[in-house]
Amino acid sequence: MPFPKLHGGAPALNFVDTLDPRIGPDVEEFLTSPSALATWAEYAGLARSVRVTAAGYRRALELRETLYRVFLALARGRRPAAGDLAQLHDAHVKTFRRAQLVRAGGAYRFRVPASAGVDAILWPILESAEALLDAPERIKECPGEDCGWVFLDTSRNGTRRWCSMASCGTRDKMRRYRARVRG
Repeated sequence: MPFPKLHGGAPALNFVDTLDPRIGPDVEEFLTSPSALATWAEYAGLARSVRVTAAGYRRALELRETLYRVFLALARGRRPAAGDLAQLHDAHVKTFRRAQLVRAGGAYRFRVPASAGVDAILWPILESAEALLDAPERIKECPGEDCGWVFLDTSRNGTRRWCSMASCGTRDKMRRYRARVRG
């Protein structure tokens, strides 16, 4: 199964962008099953050899939608709903219970082992989400006519406009060009 390119700029945003497009009538779900979620996690470099149960899969999709609402609110300059922030907190606490403190290089880090199932996938996503909350002004919504993805603007001056210049940026520029040519 081909997955969308990872244009979000952070694991949490890449996870949110597994519906393509986010708006419009022709939305494609890339995480169609527990095994598809595990395969995507490996593709995204988050976790390997994770067995995801049906309950874990549902939990992951619920978290994805919570993250989307939080990031979309931030991208639009709004405060996320208190209920969504509470759900994000609860997901982080639940996943943290499965974490183990391990030595990585010269430091110690919390990691969730693959044997923890979906929590091994959700841990790096939730850690990424937490880091993104430190720079909410860098979270943007793609204005592409048929996109709606959220992404991290890593440009120096904070003016990145599209999730990807190669896809949405090019389509948008072509639409504007055709409109100018027509009249």
